[in-house]
Amino acid sequence: MDEPAEFAFDVFLSHNSKDKDCVRRLAERLRDAGLEVWFDEWVIDPGDDIHLAIEHSLEASRTCVSLRRMVG
Repeated sequence: MDEPAEFAFDVFLSHNSKDKDCVRRLAERLRDAGLEVWFDEWVIDPGDDIHLAIEHSLEASRTCVSLRRMVG
């Protein structure tokens, strides 16, 4: 039987830039709870290929959470 995969991140936070402040607060709370969080501001450096960074990070994440603000 294969060994379980090692993940660099417990959770990958996918979000719209309009929701950045709300997602930042969530990311901080998850990190404070002891989780390894992928949040673009913390991981992507200036000059990085954003699409490649996201692709690699998704593969290295145990789960992906897609956040969208509900309006109306």
